[in-house]
Amino acid sequence: MNLSVIPDLTMQGDASPYAARPTVTIGRLAGLVRELAARPGDWWNLARFDGVPVRLPGEQEIWLYAWAPGRRAAPTADVLAVLAGELSERTITDQGVAERALRANRVRVYGGGHPRELVNPGPGYALSLHATVR
Repeated sequence: MNLSVIPDLTMQGDASPYAARPTVTIGRLAGLVRELAARPGDWWNLARFDGVPVRLPGEQEIWLYAWAPGRRAAPTADVLAVLAGELSERTITDQGVAERALRANRVRVYGGGHPRELVNPGPGYALSLHATVR
């Protein structure tokens, strides 16, 4: 048997330009957002309190939002984590309008494509991370 034609499995060549990039699922993205939320040293210095969201460095589409009191917006994110303060979420469905409080230390995963609006009902700023699967 001629073993010279069997490729050496320990050899590592360059990555193929035709290889598929790893797929990021909603679950993996939610895990990444949870990890980021637990490491404020990675994002706190990037927070802007002028109403402009900041894209965090990295391969994923993750944004840091600072919410002034009373601010409302309709961000399109697949995963959301409130880092500080509280947000109120209004979702419009076939059954009507649903409202829920979103508090810190929770990761919210969205599905169904229902329109939603976020509002900061509190007297102080709120911070949140928003991530989107690309």
